[in-house]
Amino acid sequence: MRAHNLLWGAVIVALAVATMIAFVWKGWHSRQLALRLEQLRAERRELLDEQDKLRAHATALSHAARIKDIVSERLGLVEPTTPPIDVPAIGSLGSPDSLAECRATGTEILRAMRSRSSSGQ
Repeated sequence: MRAHNLLWGAVIVALAVATMIAFVWKGWHSRQLALRLEQLRAERRELLDEQDKLRAHATALSHAARIKDIVSERLGLVEPTTPPIDVPAIGSLGSPDSLAECRATGTEILRAMRSRSSSGQ
């Protein structure tokens, strides 16, 4: 009987120690998770700030006036002085007459360009 009581006492002590260890580990683990969560929140704030700065920078870089300056200064492009040539719509390219239509339209465009250049426009 004495051995039986000793065994139950040892089991109870072991359970009490295991419960205390689990309780302490749970508290330590919770603190570690809270610290990691705060680190991730700080990192997220930094990344969102950086994202806002990059968006503002991209907006500034893609501003139409800036692009126009780059195109004119670096590439030497200028605004056209003559209006663009209006190309009439051509029918389906699969039709048998499409090649003839393309040739006729191309000839019309060339004539229009020649007449504009000869008239001084």
